[in-house]
Amino acid sequence: MKFRTNCTAIVTACALFAGIPVAVAHDDEAPTITEEDIEYSPEEQVVHVGQLVRVINKDPFEHKSRVTEQTDEGGLGLIALKDHVDKPGTSYIFKLDKPGTYEIRCLLHDGMTATIKAVK
Repeated sequence: MKFRTNCTAIVTACALFAGIPVAVAHDDEAPTITEEDIEYSPEEQVVHVGQLVRVINKDPFEHKSRVTEQTDEGGLGLIALKDHVDKPGTSYIFKLDKPGTYEIRCLLHDGMTATIKAVK
């Protein structure tokens, strides 16, 4: 059992280092954004740079999330999380590696957006 736990921790750490969102069974300290009733909640989340952020799909259907950095001019810049398919009843985590304001958007449901501010 200990071998399996260690392997899971190593795989999770490698995936996060590579920027791949992964599901984590227990991470109570991560700020949480929920997908429910075709909305992200809260509409604005503040996190620390490098802190894990959890997204939970509480809807009975899929969402397809993209997290994009917002530019100073109000446009969208670099993609921080590309097109993650969020199955019903699942969660995933990701982290933002630099300070700034980011938009999380569902590509399947028009108008489903929220803001994430990553601070030092």
